[in-house]
Amino acid sequence: MTALIIGNGSDIEKSCIENIKIDYVICADGGLEKAEKLGLCPNVILGDFDSVESEILQKYKKLNIETETYPSEKDYTDMELAVEYAVKKEFKHIILVGASGTRLDHTIANIQLLEKYHHMGINIEIIDNNNHIGIISGKADIRVKYEKNYFVSLVPVTETIEGLTLEGFKYPLDNVKVKRGSSLLISNEIIKDAKGEGRIILKKGTALVFISKD
Repeated sequence: MTALIIGNGSDIEKSCIENIKIDYVICADGGLEKAEKLGLCPNVILGDFDSVESEILQKYKKLNIETETYPSEKDYTDMELAVEYAVKKEFKHIILVGASGTRLDHTIANIQLLEKYHHMGINIEIIDNNNHIGIISGKADIRVKYEKNYFVSLVPVTETIEGLTLEGFKYPLDNVKVKRGSSLLISNEIIKDAKGEGRIILKKGTALVFISKD
């Protein structure tokens, strides 16, 4: 079961999510306007509603869409409140869109949610028009599909990641240890004839995985 959370960051093209089976839609504040552009009707709308047009909000309230209102002065962002809501609904797979944009503080905070909830057994991904961000930790063995003009980067979030092997990549690695803060794992590419996919094996540690295009 997958919950889609729509935030108030950058717009996303519908093609980025149209092949994902979405079971539940949560709009975080101004994400409601993006949901309308995408032709998605939310199951719940939540936030302090400081970034959504009141006319649009009232439209959905009249449709009896569930609404959760929070004070503007609070200890959590609307996006984290939406994630918490999804977790309480027992969703183990959550996709965030509208989670990145010009506000780098919000973007970084949203990326950190992947690590926070990963340790709770919740798989969160961020998708925008240029990036697909996920997280892995040892012991992990994943396959990444080849896509033209896309790069694959790993960013360690633990002090080290160990036993990292990359197969089917332009710059392969075999059982290496990488320290946090290293740029060694930035902008790799999957070889087109590598059976259409690259393989990432990790024995220990945690890393963000970015699949990105310019």
